[in-house]
Amino acid sequence: MPSSRPAIDQSAWPSLRHTRGRLLGLPFLLAAATPGLVFGWPACLAAVVLACLASFVVYVPMTALALNDGRAIRADAPDPALTPRAYAILLVLWTLTAWLGAMVLQFRQ
Repeated sequence: MPSSRPAIDQSAWPSLRHTRGRLLGLPFLLAAATPGLVFGWPACLAAVVLACLASFVVYVPMTALALNDGRAIRADAPDPALTPRAYAILLVLWTLTAWLGAMVLQFRQ
């Protein structure tokens, strides 16, 4: 049976492969915590869950398609590299979703 280890290493984010990229998630953590200071922690937690769901269902797949020139990624092809511009766009979309979600949830209460 073939090992799945090379596929896991190949598809891992740079923060999991390189020591110098371990802080790639820090801006996302900071963006997740700041709505809690303004809107309260219950609204912040619900907004972060909403932002994570939107990120995994919409933002990351759309980014992968955009980085691959709009074509589906073949199973045997390497994953496209995450560019700094794509990372910044993902961070902005995720932050906007978290803030908008916290704002909506706070005003619905």
